[in-house]
Amino acid sequence: MKGDIKNNVNHHIEHIKLSAESGADIAVFPELSLTSYELDLAAELAIDSSVSIVIDLSNAAIDNNVVIVSGIPLVSDSDTPYIGASVSFPSGETNFYRKQYLHPGEDKFMSAGFENYSFEFKQRKVFLGICADFTNSQHWLDANEDHADIYILSVLISKNSFAHDSEILRCKTIEHKLNIVMTNYIGETGGWLSHGNSRAWDTDGNVPISANDSDQCIVLCTIIDGSISGKIINITKN
Repeated sequence: MKGDIKNNVNHHIEHIKLSAESGADIAVFPELSLTSYELDLAAELAIDSSVSIVIDLSNAAIDNNVVIVSGIPLVSDSDTPYIGASVSFPSGETNFYRKQYLHPGEDKFMSAGFENYSFEFKQRKVFLGICADFTNSQHWLDANEDHADIYILSVLISKNSFAHDSEILRCKTIEHKLNIVMTNYIGETGGWLSHGNSRAWDTDGNVPISANDSDQCIVLCTIIDGSISGKIINITKN
């Protein structure tokens, strides 16, 4: 819902609970998922670590024993905020990642981050990217240098760009020997018609599990020793 953080948090928590009940360890949402992709609203909606929604998501992570990666604009020291991700852990810890490589035009509204972010979970190193991060070769080199096993990506990819961007990701997973898990919007946000198809790639460039371009769902992706499987859990539209 455009700019409606309160309702969006409630929807996140509903789907976090459903994901956890289905066996998920990590629940990942698209880019700027808590506000929708509304760059002209980002400055007024940007948060810091003290706001109540950070506590709400932290409590959801604790209650459901799941790591939560959600998208939110984050305040910066300049006039423009970061495109950020809040990472909430079952331990009660919350970290933040700030998108480093902006899409053309985003720099009018947003600032670029300057640090990579990864975390270890169940003896796997998880490296986080937000949308255009994946178009920059340095981000992938950094993931390799960090000994990442899984590259988690929150995006907004439109229908017109999906084939092109999917090919980039297919090639990157082969080149860098990384499993990729990508979550995308369904429908329109910020004036873009997003193409859905949230999915995973294995290190041979195959897509073992994918959503479609129209139905809201959870893609439950299981990675064991580099082998990927999964299933789709449909969500009833409100």
